[in-house]
Amino acid sequence: MKVFLAALSVLVISLNSQAQTATLRGKLIDSTNKVNLANATISLLDIRDSTLEQFTMTKESGNFELKNISLGSYLIQFSYNGYEPLFKRLDFTKDQLERNLGNIYLEQAAKDLGNVTVVQTPIVIKKDTVEYNAGSFKTKPNADVEDLLKKMPGLQVEKDGSIKAQGEQVQRVLVDGKRFFGDDPKMATKNLPSDVIDKIQVFDALSDQSAFSGFDDGNRTKTINIITKKDKRKGNFGKATVGLGSDGEQLMNDHNLSLSNFNNGRQITVTGQGNNVNKQNFGVQDILGSLSSSGGRGGGGRGGVMSIVQSLIGGGASNGIVNTWSGGLNYGNEIGKFNDKLNSSGFYNNQRTTREQNSFTENLTSGKSDSSIFSNQRQSSFTNNKNGRFNLNLEKQLDSAGNNSIIFRPSINLQSTEQTTETNTSSTKSKTINLSNSAANTRNESSGYNGSIDFTFRHRFKKKGRTFTTNINLGRNENEGDGNNYSINEFFRDNVSNRKDTINQFYTTTSSTKNYGTTISYAEPISKFAQLEFAYNRTYSQTESDRKTFAYDDNAKAYTSIVPNLTNSFRNTYKADRGTLSYRLTKEKFNFTVGNGFQWGNLNSINRTTGNVIVQDYVNLFPTANFNYSFSKTQNLRFNYSGRTNQPSVTQLQPVIDNSDPLNIRTGNPNLNQRFTNNFRLFYNSFNILTQKIFFATINATFVSNDIQNSITVLNNGVQITQPVNLSGTYNILGFVNYGFPLRKPKSNLNFGINFNRNQSQSLVNGLSNYSRNTTLGQTISWASNLKEKWDFNLTSSTTYNMASYTLQPEQNANFFSQMFSAELTRYTKSGWIFSLDFDYTYNGGRTDGFNTSIPLLNASIAKQVFKDKAGEFKFYVFDLFSQNQSVTRSVASNYIQDMQTRVLTNYFTFSFTYNLRSFKPQQGQQMRMFMGPGGNRGGGMRF
Repeated sequence: MKVFLAALSVLVISLNSQAQTATLRGKLIDSTNKVNLANATISLLDIRDSTLEQFTMTKESGNFELKNISLGSYLIQFSYNGYEPLFKRLDFTKDQLERNLGNIYLEQAAKDLGNVTVVQTPIVIKKDTVEYNAGSFKTKPNADVEDLLKKMPGLQVEKDGSIKAQGEQVQRVLVDGKRFFGDDPKMATKNLPSDVIDKIQVFDALSDQSAFSGFDDGNRTKTINIITKKDKRKGNFGKATVGLGSDGEQLMNDHNLSLSNFNNGRQITVTGQGNNVNKQNFGVQDILGSLSSSGGRGGGGRGGVMSIVQSLIGGGASNGIVNTWSGGLNYGNEIGKFNDKLNSSGFYNNQRTTREQNSFTENLTSGKSDSSIFSNQRQSSFTNNKNGRFNLNLEKQLDSAGNNSIIFRPSINLQSTEQTTETNTSSTKSKTINLSNSAANTRNESSGYNGSIDFTFRHRFKKKGRTFTTNINLGRNENEGDGNNYSINEFFRDNVSNRKDTINQFYTTTSSTKNYGTTISYAEPISKFAQLEFAYNRTYSQTESDRKTFAYDDNAKAYTSIVPNLTNSFRNTYKADRGTLSYRLTKEKFNFTVGNGFQWGNLNSINRTTGNVIVQDYVNLFPTANFNYSFSKTQNLRFNYSGRTNQPSVTQLQPVIDNSDPLNIRTGNPNLNQRFTNNFRLFYNSFNILTQKIFFATINATFVSNDIQNSITVLNNGVQITQPVNLSGTYNILGFVNYGFPLRKPKSNLNFGINFNRNQSQSLVNGLSNYSRNTTLGQTISWASNLKEKWDFNLTSSTTYNMASYTLQPEQNANFFSQMFSAELTRYTKSGWIFSLDFDYTYNGGRTDGFNTSIPLLNASIAKQVFKDKAGEFKFYVFDLFSQNQSVTRSVASNYIQDMQTRVLTNYFTFSFTYNLRSFKPQQGQQMRMFMGPGGNRGGGMRF
């Protein structure tokens, strides 16, 4: 820690070593008419590489002033829309700290300035899109897109590589407007180098039909579009890494491959990865595969398929030891005479996860202060997950005018998963009265596939604003599996053991889901600024689920006796028809859409084991409202509202007992109704082009009627029986504010973020209503360097404070918090040496004894770049230098609070070699770097 603080002090001192600054003044005038030029742009460019150091704009009088200029040589660019750019070289020394250029005359521009390259302002807001200029954010050598995103205000990159933009999870990353490895954001951000990137765009992508018709249906996807540099769209680039090391007991390996061939509209990328150091360059959808649509028990199930799902999604660096091998191919092209978009990708991964966990859980049982049940659990598991997927996306234009087009998207996902788990649990009442002990061994195996086809046809009539679209989607999901459930359970009465039982069972499961949906919409203009849209939607889904459980027969030495209450065959069919009418008005500064839909739905559930049939009819309204107001080109306000229904999954409906955790038994509920969700979203963003200050604020609110929550019955021996039921009162309110601005000394970006979350849900505990409320307050401060050479740093400090409360047992209310400080420091030299420190300090407070932890994690590396253009790199890397790494988490649910500690990777080292490939066709013609601001579309800095 002392070494780290000393290094940080040296960094701060060195960055602030220069104290003297200069000031530049002047006035811009039209050379012909001799009038003052207001809102013209003055850019201060580095004489060595023409990078932008500062800029300002002239006042109404034409006067300008640039302050706090570091001493040195610069190129000053004067630009204004419709005028020839003017360049002057100026030297600022300690003897020339004040420079006044007096009157500067600009001449009106000729029609053609020749071949130019544009350098834009750091951030531009274009209606609902925030665009970052990648060249304005400096990164360390051989950085990837993920490193670039960490520098940008309003974007957060978590330790697992997931991305948040404006406080919301990014679900899709495009490359030059094309899908890249389907919808997996990590595949682009972890495999593309930052030095080929021109811009980063952040926006809420509309559905295909909404984007075509202009009517927002509420189906938005938080999206990042990575725009590559024009001179990097024809050539080969990528990197290959081979790394070997040790943790003192076993061989550690860390291998990575990413190669891309771009040829203007064609993109080919090959990726590969193999390691046992908990690195995954892909997202959770490539882990879950077909399990992602198999449904869950709801409310946090603790066994069976849900146990596998929880194991897979917890496979990050802080949860267990993960061995990963993966590979993929992405192909994108513009084909045909209309440059139709064709994208396809295939990806395979094989993960083996070993996990050891200790947990302490407080379960609320009634309104009495001494009635809580406390559980101590030790669990070890091994999971082997194999997943393969293929996606295709074709967007084809059918005529030269673009009036007819189709979108075709098929996909298939194959998965095989095996898991073995050993669990030891002891439960007590009020921490002193023994209730039960359990030793369980389970085995689960499952395999399946998930396939879908989505087809859209779009037609635009000759009359402006008149459109017709139709969409058809088909889906099929099949899963089958089997497993063993063996446990020895001991129960106590008055602290004395009074009963033991043994469970030894084998089970088989099959599930099959088929669904289709179709949507037809027609938009008609009713005035110059207004449109009406009529839409019809039909959905159909049928799921069949079958589970058979057999008890072990000691005489037959086989699983022959079927267990009736653990065996069930169930079929669930849902169909719905919805008609919607929407109105849209578009003006220069604002547009809004309001609409309402009427839906009739039918749910038919058949318990084929008992012969019971449940039929439910639903009538719902589907309101929507969207409003967008542009105060200016850099200031925007958006509001969205939508209402929709969600059906219970077949596992929530199926009345079969899941006893894979003998102390936490779960069963379905065939009487469940659908739930209705109201979603509200308010978003505001603003960027000041002069000060380069950016501000975001967003509020998301969700209110759920008839939500599917848990009814928990706690038996005298501590066993809990959980069943999903419909309850109201669920809501979730999320607020996020972000404010960022650049610093001149040292050149860097400072960012402040504040987040607020308040949620409530209801559960039943032994028939008594319990409302659980959780309030989270958090703040994040990040400081990222924007230096051209020698140093690169990212410093982050965050605090999260949680307040959990329960109406059933207020005395169990709990407040807890986490504090985190993170520092990424890199020092690199012209001779190719790179020294890096990555330090994370986490403190967890307010938790159960033994779970209040202080975790300092320090990683360090030394690298040497070799070969021409420093294409090669030898690196020595040490993870967790002081062997302090831990994983401690707290989960707050409607009826329990759980603290968990997981075994994680600790100290190891690797030696690696990386080769970076950069081979592009040379640019043709003269190069000129230019700066574009609202006062001038032309202008730029010359290279010397």
